[in-house]
Amino acid sequence: MSNGNDAVRPANERFARLLELQYEGYFMCRLATDPDPTNEERGVSGYTLALGDEPPLDQVIRLQEDDVSRRLRAPADRMGIRISVTVRNVLYDGKPFPEAQALLEGAQVRLDGKAPPFEGPIYDSRNNIVGSDDNMMFVVNPFEMVIEKPGVHIRCTDHLNPADPGQPIWKIEDPSIYTRRFPTFNGSSSAVMSAMRVFDQFTYFNDRLRFLRTEKERYERELGGTTNPERRAWLELEIQKLHTRIYTIEFWGDRFFSKMAYQLTYNFRVNGEQTFKVDGLKGTADTSHPWLANFWFGGWDGDLLVGYMQGILGIPFRPGR
Repeated sequence: MSNGNDAVRPANERFARLLELQYEGYFMCRLATDPDPTNEERGVSGYTLALGDEPPLDQVIRLQEDDVSRRLRAPADRMGIRISVTVRNVLYDGKPFPEAQALLEGAQVRLDGKAPPFEGPIYDSRNNIVGSDDNMMFVVNPFEMVIEKPGVHIRCTDHLNPADPGQPIWKIEDPSIYTRRFPTFNGSSSAVMSAMRVFDQFTYFNDRLRFLRTEKERYERELGGTTNPERRAWLELEIQKLHTRIYTIEFWGDRFFSKMAYQLTYNFRVNGEQTFKVDGLKGTADTSHPWLANFWFGGWDGDLLVGYMQGILGIPFRPGR
């Protein structure tokens, strides 16, 4: 464990107050859904699909833009959706902390690590083997949170089994070891709807259907008026993708509508390694005791394959002078 701010401190020093880093933003997760198996990469029987030339359903939770999450389906751009979870506010002991706010605001939040065979952190259930798809009991696995911007590097890791940090979840015989990492589930969250400014899921997806049908008709008109073979091939692919999206929303209906109000709230003490480096911030962060991780995922849009995240990382901290 390391601490870039006043690393040397008296052994009897106590930290009873928290530096609270409040973050939020849109995330992407291209995941297969029941009854498809967890490792299904295109989508066959569930309501989430990888269409045409789109990347596979790789299950990875993405909090920042990369080559995959930049490829958002329309009309995400018109809706102001961008994959970017960032620090929005900083408090100390529940009160504004302008010095820290100036240094930490806008820092990117991401989740690192891998849950083999997947190439990043996932919602781990494995079709009810280590969690429950029925009541959304998904462990975020692994949990390695990083908060960064120039001059800022904060990292914390939580081990599912502290007695054997490298043990895969599917090898942990007693699930009570990691139940603290399960979320509480709210199937009709006003907090999620408020954060996303969506208060009527039915209207939300009916608006989506109107947009998709209009786009499909526009491409069909263009297809009828062009002889360029490359353009025709592109238009035919886009028309098929739009047709599939329209059919999927119409067929699955309530599975799309209901997920918009889902909220999975995680609240646990981070038991592993911690790093705290904030250039210019006077004070001492405690990297020898657990930090508080409290966050939720919600507002799932099964068509765009995005949702919303909001949370707090609580770090025991003593301001300097």
